[in-house]
Amino acid sequence: MMATKLAPGVYWVGAIDWNLREYHGYTLPGTTYNAYLVRGEKTALIDGAYHGFEGEVLGRIESVCNPGAIDYIVVNHIEMDHSGTLPAFVRRMPDVPIYCTGRAAAGLARHYDISGWKIHVVKSGDTLDLGGKTLTFLEAPMLHWPDSMFTYLVEDAILFPNDAFGQHVASAARFDDELGKDAAMAHAQKFFANLIIPLAPKVLKKLDEVGGLGIDIRMIAPSHGIVWRSYAGDILKAYTDWSRGVAKEKVTIVYDTMHGSTTMMARAIAEGIMAEGADVRVCLLRDGRYEGTHRSDIVTDILDSKAVIIGSPTLQDEVLPTVAGFLSYLRGLAPGRLTAKKIGCAFGSHGGMGGAVAQAEAALKAAGIEVIDGGFQVNYRPDGDELGRAYELGRRVVQEIRAR
Repeated sequence: MMATKLAPGVYWVGAIDWNLREYHGYTLPGTTYNAYLVRGEKTALIDGAYHGFEGEVLGRIESVCNPGAIDYIVVNHIEMDHSGTLPAFVRRMPDVPIYCTGRAAAGLARHYDISGWKIHVVKSGDTLDLGGKTLTFLEAPMLHWPDSMFTYLVEDAILFPNDAFGQHVASAARFDDELGKDAAMAHAQKFFANLIIPLAPKVLKKLDEVGGLGIDIRMIAPSHGIVWRSYAGDILKAYTDWSRGVAKEKVTIVYDTMHGSTTMMARAIAEGIMAEGADVRVCLLRDGRYEGTHRSDIVTDILDSKAVIIGSPTLQDEVLPTVAGFLSYLRGLAPGRLTAKKIGCAFGSHGGMGGAVAQAEAALKAAGIEVIDGGFQVNYRPDGDELGRAYELGRRVVQEIRAR
């Protein structure tokens, strides 16, 4: 196993998880657990991997130096996909000091038996001199756990932000220009949409804070996925735009159906959207067996949409379970925390008194999405006039987007 050189004395020594297909509630094509070795006169290891990947990380370290030569371990974040290898590292290097935030120190004690561990608590602005290499620490609480922090390598202008700017992708490529800019940005967008949206105000504050420090960032080395060496500026701008709610003139329609009536309505609404010249994504909810049908793919589309429309027939006075699950996921992500608010509405069919449309609109409001229509529901199958109304609903949504 070989390390990958990022800069003189700086190496990727992480692990590739080729088999992971579900994580934090969304689908992915594997991932990486990125750890980094920084060598000056002394050597620091930044972050780690899940338990079970100790051998892979240590093998990559050994391609550079004896693990016993590591003088410091930096823990940017204690979540187990980064700290799971820590007990093995401490057993291998029992006297190595561990640098982390105060909250991380408390969290490590809840995850592991840390008796005998040499933990050093750091705060924003603290530094660690490796001799020719200087690490500066910046606390980043709730990006995305309370314990999180960034580490900045001064001499090489490399930011190690742990989960921020990451992507879940397993690949032989270690860098953005190797994977390709479009692919790297697409994976980063899905990562942001499914993990970072609730933290958007904190992202903007932290980006302003980092900008205020006047530091040069030539490379961003996150804890998952590729390293940003050619497009670091692009991912910084993307995070700013995504956090502000910058979106396309695009509408995402999310629905499920029982006997096809809601599908008929979804298609008519989409036609109305397209007639206005706007982009539309029509998503039939499924469990991810088909490309783009999983909730994690759909919220990725919603991230760069200005409007979201939810469709569901009524089942036992409720929205369909698939739609209910999706709305619960959406409420948790709370896209309403983005600076620019999204708009939305709901539609569906019913055989009795209905109810699903009102519930869907209530869920949209709970997610921070502004509901702009009183809901549109039909009894049983829509007739020609009702499909015409669905078409006009699509047109009205686009017109409302443009009026803002």
